Parts: sequence; C-alpha cells; structure tokens
Amino acid sequence: MRKTSSPPASENKTRRLLWRLVSVLVTVGLLFFLLRNLEEFDFAALLGRISFLSLLAALFSYLALNIFRAIRFRILLDRGNAPLRLLIPITLYHNCLVRVLPFKLGELSYIVLLRSRLRYSMEEGVSSLLGARILELLIIVAVFASGILLSGEAFAAQSGRLMLIIGLVFAASAAGLYFAGSLIRLSLRLLGPLISSGGWMESIARKLLEIAVEFDRIRHPRLFLSAMFISCFTYISSFMTNYILLRALGLEAAPPVVIAIISVGMFGSAFPFSVSGFGVVELSWLFGLTQFAGYTDTDATAIGFLLHGFQLMAAALYGLAGYLLIHLAPPMPSAAMPPETIQRQEGAS
Repeated sequence: MRKTSSPPASENKTRRLLWRLVSVLVTVGLLFFLLRNLEEFDFAALLGRISFLSLLAALFSYLALNIFRAIRFRILLDRGNAPLRLLIPITLYHNCLVRVLPFKLGELSYIVLLRSRLRYSMEEGVSSLLGARILELLIIVAVFASGILLSGEAFAAQSGRLMLIIGLVFAASAAGLYFAGSLIRLSLRLLGPLISSGGWMESIARKLLEIAVEFDRIRHPRLFLSAMFISCFTYISSFMTNYILLRALGLEAAPPVVIAIISVGMFGSAFPFSVSGFGVVELSWLFGLTQFAGYTDTDATAIGFLLHGFQLMAAALYGLAGYLLIHLAPPMPSAAMPPETIQRQEGAS
C-alpha cells in the first residue's frame, strides 16, 4: 500500500464533536426523564438500609474486580515480566478515569500508562484492552441470556433448545476473538479495492494490520482459556459488588432473576453514547428492577442512582490509591522490553 496522508484534522474534529454532542443529548434527555421519578424521594432512608459491613464487603468485591482485571491484562499482554505491582495500580487508575471522564476518554489512559510505565507499544495496549472488553461482554451476554431463560416461564418449554443456541452463539463469538487477527486480515483483503484507492481508509488499514499482529498472540489455547477463566472471576466480582448492595437494599428474588437484573445493570456501563454513564446506567437498573422484580419506577430509579454513585465513589477511592502507587514505583527500564517492542517504539519516534 502506498503512503498517503491521514484525514484532515477538521474532519476528525467534526466527527468527535458530533459524537460528543450525541452523548450529551442522550445523557441530558435520560437524566431529565429519570429525575422526574425522584420528586421528594428520601435518599437518606435508602442509604440507611446499607450497613457498614455491607459497604465494606461491596468495596472489597470492587477491589477484587480490578485485581482480576489486572491479572487478565497480564495474560493478554503475554509478557511474563509485566509486574502486578505496576499493573494493578494502572488498572485501578484506568478504571477510575473510565468511570469519571466523559466520552470514554479514560480508556486511553491504559494505553498511555502501559507505554510510559511498562514500555509496551500502543498496539499491545489496544489489543489487550479490546480483548479484555470483548471477553467481559461475552460473559455478561451469556450469563444474562441464561438468567432470562431460567427466570421466564414463557421459555420453559423451549429452554433446552434456546440454551443450545446461546451456547453456539457464545462459542462462535469466542472463536471470532480467538481468530481476530486472521479475520482482520481477511476483511482487509476483501476491502482491498476500496483501501487501495488511498486516503484515510489506507491509514486505518495499516493500523488494523498492526493490531491484527497483536491479536495473533491471543491465538494460543493456554493464553485464551486462561483469559476466559479469569473473565469469569471479573464477572463474579462485579456481580457480588452489586448483589451485596441490592440485598442490603431489600431485594429478594430467585437467583436467575437476580442474575438477569444485575447483568442488565452491567450493560449500561458499556454503552458508548453517554457522559460518564449518567442516565444510561440508571436506566438499565430501572429496566431490570421494574421488569424482573416488580419495583416501582421511583424505587428502581433511586436504587439505580445509588448503585451508580457507589461505583463512582469506589472507582475514585481506588483510583487515587492507584495514582499514588503508580508515581511511587519507578517505570520499567527499556532493557526489560523485548527487541520487537523496542524496534516498534524507535520506529514510531
């Protein structure tokens, strides 16, 4: 492919501005809709239901969630010399910025910190981050679908067949991630005539090829299964954080119903068009609690705001600790990097 110029800065700026405008409009619209349910609601009484021990248990589960995420990053990066003493603080700080900063800007912090503190390339950071996000989403979707089927009487007659379909979809999605590098290259070959015409498409294609090389490292049975195994623990930790708080707030439902409610709440955090998740996260809890547990709109909305508020508080608390630990620990020396990473970084500079 011949070298071409990247898209004009004004075009990129317009695209980013449009995306942010949509996010702001979605957030404002949802908050306006949700806040109408909270007129004269007594939040102090709701907070009073959560005991100190329940709060500590939820904070511990949230910490475990981030520790398991750091372990998964280490597996996906596939470099034995990535110390958890640095990777755990980076994960804590990254999670805080993802929660607090608008427009998903916090995701960039992981890639930047990997490069500055652990000497990883941008492509390694992008591929491990995408792999982690996809694995997390796969687990949430599979567990959510299973919870829906097991909690709904309408599916009882066909639950076996539907569970088989869910299993096949999950297996196909996992295989897509496993062979992501090859699938990216195949897609680029099919789009060859369009890409070869030059312009911004060719620039994107070159970056995708670099990311495809990093995704090839996932195509190792031990590495992939280890990452999938750890992803189960990230889901369990996230589930337990919300379950502890929901139980303290008085939720009583069958296990499949609870799984469905919490999984819906997790989906809200992954929605791209929002400002720090406000509106979308609360709406997810509103939907889950009203549809599966029979809560009123007012109670479900209040609980949604409380759960989201706890996540922001916990993320800020651990994020501050992560920030301090990152700056107290020295960065990895360049000598610890593999030769191919050193060559990539020298070429980029």
